[in-house]
Amino acid sequence: MSQSIISVKNITKSVISNDNELSILKGISFNINAGESVAIMGTSGAGKSTLMSLLAGLDQPTSGSITLLDSEISAMDDEQRAKIRSESIGFVFQNFLLIPSLNALQNVTLPMVLRGSEDESSNNQKAKQLLKEVGLTGRETHLPTQLSGGEQQRVALARAFVTEPKVLFADEPTGNLDQQTAQNIIELLFKMNQEQGTTLILVTHDANLAKRCQRTLIINDGQCQESA
Repeated sequence: MSQSIISVKNITKSVISNDNELSILKGISFNINAGESVAIMGTSGAGKSTLMSLLAGLDQPTSGSITLLDSEISAMDDEQRAKIRSESIGFVFQNFLLIPSLNALQNVTLPMVLRGSEDESSNNQKAKQLLKEVGLTGRETHLPTQLSGGEQQRVALARAFVTEPKVLFADEPTGNLDQQTAQNIIELLFKMNQEQGTTLILVTHDANLAKRCQRTLIINDGQCQESA
């Protein structure tokens, strides 16, 4: 029997805009099982990234509950949610979000340092192995500005997987890449995800990319439905 790793129950999300309350998500419920790959789709502004932020504990729902890894993150404070993210979650973003002053190796080791690992030799060895897996051997000392967009996203992939996260959130991971580079990144993403047995939640507007996932959730007018 599959184990539920994320459980969403009747969540809403509203924000105040120009003194008016804007409802972004309206009573959404679903479960995601451990090891699943799930795409979240919807038109621009539909609330895809908002939903991802809620699932990852980066934001709080207006109402309803979200359980992540048996912990109700919707009832936690910022520090408690940050601890869960540090221990169990990886991220890949459209804009890479590498630290400009750190080289490739330092960017990859950063999550381990933030988690409290002080074994620099072990951290570097693990980071070098992951950079090798994404095809960046010899680029370890390059700063982000010295890397192409595709290379920066490869560094971001290595950084996301270095702590062996239970859940990986990828928000439009190929949005800033040309078609061939994007295809290479996607192949790497799914390969590494399968090797580590991570639960993958992928926000995308690309239907072909969504088809690579086992399930697709579609956000429309604040509601969520599963694609047939």
